[in-house]
Amino acid sequence: MEKEARNYDKIANRDEITDAAASAFANAGQVPEKYIWTEEVLNGVVVSEDESYELPVALETGKLGDACRNWGFLQLTNHGVDEEVIQRMKDSTVQFFSSPLKSKKKVGVQENVFEGFGHHYNRESGGKLDWAESVILITQPPQDRNMEMWPTNPPTFRNALEVYSLEMISLAKKLLGFMAADLVWWSGRRAG
Repeated sequence: MEKEARNYDKIANRDEITDAAASAFANAGQVPEKYIWTEEVLNGVVVSEDESYELPVALETGKLGDACRNWGFLQLTNHGVDEEVIQRMKDSTVQFFSSPLKSKKKVGVQENVFEGFGHHYNRESGGKLDWAESVILITQPPQDRNMEMWPTNPPTFRNALEVYSLEMISLAKKLLGFMAADLVWWSGRRAG
């Protein structure tokens, strides 16, 4: 079965990391203008020129529902994801990003492809780039994966991502169940 062609350019704008961009990263003392943004996220606080908000922490279903209704996002703690799985994913990611640019470019972003190694940018921001390298990979559903874009260096990366992805799907299903339970409770409360 042939995969349906998608226009990923509508989802996120991506750009290849060139040797020139990599050399800009090497000189962290001077941030080039095209990487300077007016908003930042620092230590769990969203900061912009005129506002600062503490991020809510969801510890139970009621707080989860409140965060969803009143904030639209949350930080989840005590989620039960195996710390060893998380650490293997972190270690593999650090190894990938520590590898030479030539190695990372083997899975570099390509035209009209969402996945791969590169930069993000936003057309509305005047083409400002993230001051970071990124690798975006589709993990779920498995039939949508483009394994050509999954790094083979380090050798642990693919397996670590597979296991981590399964843990995240399991967590997402539990979280959606709690959200649904709160929604039913909230709907009943409003109707009563």
